[in-house]
Amino acid sequence: MLIERDSELETADRLLSRAAGGQGAVLLVEGPPGIGKTALLAEIRSRAAKGGFRLLAALGGELEQDVPFGMVRQLLEPPLRAAGPEVRADLLSGAASLATVVFGMDPGGEGGAGPGGVEHGLYWLCCNLADRPLLLSIDDAQWSDEASMRFISHLGRRLGDIPALLILASRSRRGGDDPIGRALTGLNPTLVELSPISDEAISRLVHAELGPDADDEFCRACARASGGNPFLLIEALTSLRDSGVRPQAAQARRVENLQPDTISRAVLTRLARLGPTAVRVARAVAVLGPAATPRRVAKLARLPVHEVAQLAEALAREAILEPGRPMRFIHPLVRTAVYRDSTEMLRAADHKRAALVLRDDGADPDELAAHLLLAEPEADQWVSQALRAAANGAMARNAPEPAVAFLNRALAEPVAPPQRLAVHAELGQALGMANRPEEAAVVLRQAIDLAPTSQGRVELAMQLGWLMLHTGRSRAAVEAMELARLSINGDHLELPLQLQAALAMVDIITIKPPKTWTARLDPLVPSLSGERDVERLILSVVAFGAAVSGDRPAAEAARLARRSAAGPLLFRDRWILINMASAALAVADHLPESLELLDRGIDDAGRLGNAAEFRYLAVLRSHTAFYAGNLIDAEGDGRAALELQEDTRPQDLPLAAAVLVDALVARGAIEEAQRVVTDNHLDDDQSMTTLIAHFVLLARGRLRLAQGRYAEAAADLRECGRMLTEGGYGNPNFAHWRTAAALAHQALGQTTLAAELAAEDLELSRRFGATSAVARALRVGALIEPGRHALTELEEAASLLDGSPAVLERAHALVDHGAALRRAGYRTGAVAPLRQGLDLADRCAATPLAARAREELTAAGARPRRARLTGREALTTGELRVARLARRGATNREIAQGLFVSMRTVEIHLTSTYRKLAISNRQQLGDALPEEPEGDSG
Repeated sequence: MLIERDSELETADRLLSRAAGGQGAVLLVEGPPGIGKTALLAEIRSRAAKGGFRLLAALGGELEQDVPFGMVRQLLEPPLRAAGPEVRADLLSGAASLATVVFGMDPGGEGGAGPGGVEHGLYWLCCNLADRPLLLSIDDAQWSDEASMRFISHLGRRLGDIPALLILASRSRRGGDDPIGRALTGLNPTLVELSPISDEAISRLVHAELGPDADDEFCRACARASGGNPFLLIEALTSLRDSGVRPQAAQARRVENLQPDTISRAVLTRLARLGPTAVRVARAVAVLGPAATPRRVAKLARLPVHEVAQLAEALAREAILEPGRPMRFIHPLVRTAVYRDSTEMLRAADHKRAALVLRDDGADPDELAAHLLLAEPEADQWVSQALRAAANGAMARNAPEPAVAFLNRALAEPVAPPQRLAVHAELGQALGMANRPEEAAVVLRQAIDLAPTSQGRVELAMQLGWLMLHTGRSRAAVEAMELARLSINGDHLELPLQLQAALAMVDIITIKPPKTWTARLDPLVPSLSGERDVERLILSVVAFGAAVSGDRPAAEAARLARRSAAGPLLFRDRWILINMASAALAVADHLPESLELLDRGIDDAGRLGNAAEFRYLAVLRSHTAFYAGNLIDAEGDGRAALELQEDTRPQDLPLAAAVLVDALVARGAIEEAQRVVTDNHLDDDQSMTTLIAHFVLLARGRLRLAQGRYAEAAADLRECGRMLTEGGYGNPNFAHWRTAAALAHQALGQTTLAAELAAEDLELSRRFGATSAVARALRVGALIEPGRHALTELEEAASLLDGSPAVLERAHALVDHGAALRRAGYRTGAVAPLRQGLDLADRCAATPLAARAREELTAAGARPRRARLTGREALTTGELRVARLARRGATNREIAQGLFVSMRTVEIHLTSTYRKLAISNRQQLGDALPEEPEGDSG
């Protein structure tokens, strides 16, 4: 019954109209139990159906809270089950295939969804279902499981671009620190708070239920007693009518004595009138919750199915159960009254029997587990087995929180001693996935103590170590890996390859000298075929060590990196291999190969919905693109990494900000670069104890150099150098701190110190053999000491970089050489390198460098061409990124899935791109936006 909800329906109609037009929204309906939320949702669904919407609905229940993605399955499984094979395959195509694990379907293909991948897949399933407008409604959302709420948050942030209205109906909440509040943080949903109905409406209901002669004072008493709550009012009037109370003023006191517990008694009185077998059926339905079917209820109530069907009809006539299927109560308050009309011990026993009924009926393990959580431990092995199966299923769906609950309950059963170790290990993994590393560490250390063999202790200690690494706890990772090492007798050659790789990663993250790990790993290299993932991981680590130390030739580092990357990259820690190998290739001046490897990793991350991996690899690609002179790409990847807040590791945020600052400074956006530094707290005095800290110091130093804050720039850059030098990271081409610091010291008038830094950089660069590093050192040395050898050194720098993929450094070398020639009086000879440098600077989008080249050309008496304001140079980083993918044949949907953006965003970028390129469709992108050659001969 819907009473006095016209304004709320007007709000819903407005949002439905927006959704039908392609602009989705979130509506939150709140109010106390019985206020009419369910009735309002029913009316909205009716209106949506008339408007051609596809209706998807879910109903929360107390038992649903422990079933991972239980609410999502209610919402999205019906259309999948109803579809034929071909339609189902279309619905689950592309990124949506990552959601199949939620529905117990085989995803096919290789690899599994990464962190956030399931939510990514569910979002695209919703997009695929939106061939017509969608209405997704969740009633009693306060009982949603955490995994479903995580998806609701993910979906809500992306609803603006799909034709869908998401409605959550929830009991009134106190504050925002609850599952719904956390899910809706930052979404700004439309809020409808249902108010009590008016005294006039109450009077009409009293007259309708108890007769037209109802007294006004009696009606007012009903209003006071019910508080304007429609459900409580109807229940009270039913109780009064059954008791023969006349609606007269003399009976007002009886009305005012009605309380919520009186309503419970009224429900139980009506139930008792139907007899003990009806009570058994109602209690069975209350215990089974959403799993209640006539057959299951019959088994739990120990009654024939046909008798259960008859009693269900009688319970519906007494307004206890809803008529028909599914078997459920007319209101959660009625279910609560029936459920609580027995002792806690009896309810626990009923839940144990319900789990048995479900087990025998072939129900999913998580349905059993929801009941077993409420049952008393009785040392039944089938219970612990069912709970472990449910936990494994939850973990497969990336829903670790329920897995933690299931495994803790399994330990309380308790499990048999042989399985106790395995359960501890599984619980540790689940806690790690749930981002509860401290608790995970405690559990895994308990597992290590339980392990009867050295091999078992090593494997568990490694699991703990990797967890600490992934959560940014380097000191704890060191302790865990050391524990693993001490669990093995013998020298380091006998350590398992997995432990060798893990120990090396700890050394790298904590800035141990590369020789620390290469001394352990070098003897292994000849025996590594590269056929196993761990072998290739070790090869990549050795390549990285060779590159960053500068102790071995660049060619050797590149060769090792290529060996490591020669194969599929589908194992869990592939991002480490890609990181190590791409860095080694970049440091060795093989920038195109490095970018190609990063492209592979980013494509896989997008396909698997792994937002954290996508962000981290986008940061690395931004860094590499910066040195390759692809500043628009560098800025685009930096922005994408910084904007992708969901499902990513917070410790990667400073890294993302740092690479964006580098790109912005090179493009001349100094003020924006400073805002990025400030907004992301890169100016804070923070502990710089990990390798990635050098990114922050280097980027901040370059920014301060561009701002003319030379003393601060020198301090940042020298601190970066101290950290890397003490750590054994001596290769100038890994971090160009010396040349940047030299320029800062020169600006401060400290020419001798500046020259010493440039000379040291040149010596180290020649030893390693990366051309771009040698050229950079020559160029900076010539700028610091512009004597008679300066022109020769600048000419050599430009010559060395002829055809080099380090396009930005080549542009600098050409412009500096041309400027030096012009200052030396060789105005005619200055024009050619200045024109080449200008062309390259424009291609790189290095605005300050291009402006300087134009000034020098003018000073040399030449006429520089004007900057292009249309074409590729006019595209934003986001537009260029989307346009390149479209040019390669990707559909809008594929682009959106791979970049973690909406299809509407892709459409907006492409429309703007067509306008700027003066074309009309994507088929023309090939001519308007040709592939750029690697390197450039000028």
